[in-house]
Amino acid sequence: MSSNDPSLATFAPFVPDSAAAGPRLVTGTVCGRAGAWLFVRSSEGEQRAQVAPSCLLAPEDGDVVLLCLTPDMPLAEPLDGAMRVLPCRQHVLAVLSRAAPSQAQATVQLPGGARFVTQEGSVRIEGREVDIAASAGLRARTPQLTLEAAHGDLRFGHANASAGSFTGVVGEMQLFARNLSSQVGRLVQKVRSSFRTVEELDDLRAGRTRWEVEGHAQLHARQASVLAEGTVKIDGQRIDLG
Repeated sequence: MSSNDPSLATFAPFVPDSAAAGPRLVTGTVCGRAGAWLFVRSSEGEQRAQVAPSCLLAPEDGDVVLLCLTPDMPLAEPLDGAMRVLPCRQHVLAVLSRAAPSQAQATVQLPGGARFVTQEGSVRIEGREVDIAASAGLRARTPQLTLEAAHGDLRFGHANASAGSFTGVVGEMQLFARNLSSQVGRLVQKVRSSFRTVEELDDLRAGRTRWEVEGHAQLHARQASVLAEGTVKIDGQRIDLG
């Protein structure tokens, strides 16, 4: 390899004696890591290797792995006080056995940075974005569901929701609807201030109506009618008419 090769390395890698024989497969044990590099100890000595994209299960210290040794590796040469980075010629192809057969955690590393992490029966998906596309349907069954997000959007052509009990805590809510219909067995509201604006008709039909106002009550209308089939009673310390 000429000194014009732009790759960098921190030390000269292992060069097999049988370079002309082509790639060889050996088994080894992971004994350490530095960044994306693994250190594997085998019958060939200790080699520095990288995990091949086909090896989805991330190797851990103590795991027995299948190592591919490729011959004709270039030597590292200094360049401007640094060492050239060499192309990796030694790759971990597979994890043959775990350091602990009952190891509760495992990581499946996908190209691009996405990962599946399993621990004690649970699965966590890690990635910059996760999209789920289903052409027919998507179903989830669980005794408990938790969603956390800084911002959320829900869009449905038609939605049905059913809950035995619902509790909502909202700092601010805006509701826009062309038509709104609700059927409630019993409605109890407690608000600090209430403001309503009805542009057209406000129609209230009730079996009985009772208003109880602690302070001042005022009814202002261009025309007002009070119709009763029975008795109309007005009682007060002072009554002004006209």
